[in-house]
Amino acid sequence: MPPWFDTHVHLDRYDPAEQAALLTRAGDADVCVIVVADNLERSRHFEAVPGLAGYLVGVHPLRATTEPLRKALARDALVVGIGECGFDGAAGNLRAQAPVFRAQCVLARELELPLVLHVDGEAAWSALFMEAAAMDGLTVVRHYFTGGPEQALWHAARGHYVSFGNPLRRSPELQDVARSYPADRLLIETDSYPLPGRTTEPRDVIRVGEALARARGWTVDETKALLAANTAAAFPNLLPG
Repeated sequence: MPPWFDTHVHLDRYDPAEQAALLTRAGDADVCVIVVADNLERSRHFEAVPGLAGYLVGVHPLRATTEPLRKALARDALVVGIGECGFDGAAGNLRAQAPVFRAQCVLARELELPLVLHVDGEAAWSALFMEAAAMDGLTVVRHYFTGGPEQALWHAARGHYVSFGNPLRRSPELQDVARSYPADRLLIETDSYPLPGRTTEPRDVIRVGEALARARGWTVDETKALLAANTAAAFPNLLPG
């Protein structure tokens, strides 16, 4: 039986001791981890962290006007995707985010890596829609999907993966989306990072997987195997955890 995969963890936001403990508990729970840093410089830290399935490198839309994209970093052997990148309405600079997004699409195409999307807010969704051509031909993962059925249909029509987090466990609307989305394009994650009152960590991705199993009427083992296959297909450079 293959492991579970948490496809999005902000490991860099924890101190070294917490990082080691999180990864140990994840390993004990048979969970492999793909990590993403808060910024490009912190991504370098992952080169020396054992036990990862890989990491993402990119420029978050909230940093779109302050941080350049560095191709050399994206060529590291442990890099399995470009991101998270995209659009965030909270930044108030959506026009500035667009060229940074397009540059990361170009890099993903050049390096033959999947693109991991961050889309937060209605304005951000509209901005992504306007830049859709930049993603043509790319493997695309919509990170932490919380959109409605119309957004899901748009992604499905383009063969994009959607990754569900903890909201799937409590949202009937998301459960409906997960129930009807193409089975071979489903992923799960925790999007773990330190937050007051929040205790989610990578091993908790199993609960998301169990919620998906209930929504689809699958056994947990069937769901685990399918998600492992989907993760390997979405991230071809994945390393064993």
